[in-house]
Amino acid sequence: MNEETKMNEETQVDINLILKILILAAITFIVGLVLLLSGLNIWFNEFFYDSSITYTIFSLISELGDTLIYILLIVVVWYTYDKKLGKNLAFSLFGSYLINSVIKDIFQDPRPYTNIRDSEPVEEGFGFPSGHSQQAVATWGYLAYEAYQKKNKILFWIFTILVYVIASSRVIIGVHDVQDVWGGLTFGFLWLIFFILLEPKISPKVASLSWIVKIVLSVIIPIALFVILILIFPTSTVDYGMITGAMMGLALGYVFETEKIKYEPRNLTNMQRIINVVIGLVITLILYLGLSRLFPESQIMDFLQYLILSFILVGLVPWIFVKINRKS
Repeated sequence: MNEETKMNEETQVDINLILKILILAAITFIVGLVLLLSGLNIWFNEFFYDSSITYTIFSLISELGDTLIYILLIVVVWYTYDKKLGKNLAFSLFGSYLINSVIKDIFQDPRPYTNIRDSEPVEEGFGFPSGHSQQAVATWGYLAYEAYQKKNKILFWIFTILVYVIASSRVIIGVHDVQDVWGGLTFGFLWLIFFILLEPKISPKVASLSWIVKIVLSVIIPIALFVILILIFPTSTVDYGMITGAMMGLALGYVFETEKIKYEPRNLTNMQRIINVVIGLVITLILYLGLSRLFPESQIMDFLQYLILSFILVGLVPWIFVKINRKS
């Protein structure tokens, strides 16, 4: 009876968290809608356009929403804290990337004219919805959710504020208008809620499958997504190869690691964590920069590049750590 009561209390906490996220999403949606209806869609872009200092500062802030930063963030979480959280963070990120890319290709909304500086576009691709804004919710927002669950209010507020700072930076540097950021945050919150609700139901079912079935699913699903999206959007500039390749590498690497390596960062000493994260970050940067030079840019090459990158980081690097940690 005590166990049942405990489970009910945990479920209630989860429901309360979801409700709070929904309220935050609703407030964000309403504020964005008011700004749009007030005719301020491009006002902030124009207000900050001529300020080089502001542009420099917020360009640096905007980099916190860059793909490489997220990869490094996932690596740090995975290698030093909790590989399940790292896995969830990675799939939340790339799931959001996939949804954002499809929506961009559907709407094909051009970026605002403030995206042009020195006669050249700052960012390529379509504007709505803002990818940086949506991915900020999927990653920093997910970390805020986890921090709230752990009752760490300081980290919760840091991660929550980061979401809005990154989103605002995209307008301030002129690469997106209010509508783009509003859409990115809205879709980001919807995805975050969906992922939080769905992940605890899907993960145990996947874990109960045989390793062969897991491998088959890890290969078939990303390839099917890649082929379908390329057929639907044959002229797309969106990097579907990167997204689906990373998803396959993550899935295959996670199956291999959990079945054969069984790396457990929670059992490490502080010194082992420091050694592992330094080695992990160096390997990540070398692979990321090296593979980008080795593979020419194309959808298929990007698929292979990120398949290799994510598989090595998730499946093989933990094997190195296990060997090193046994000797230390």
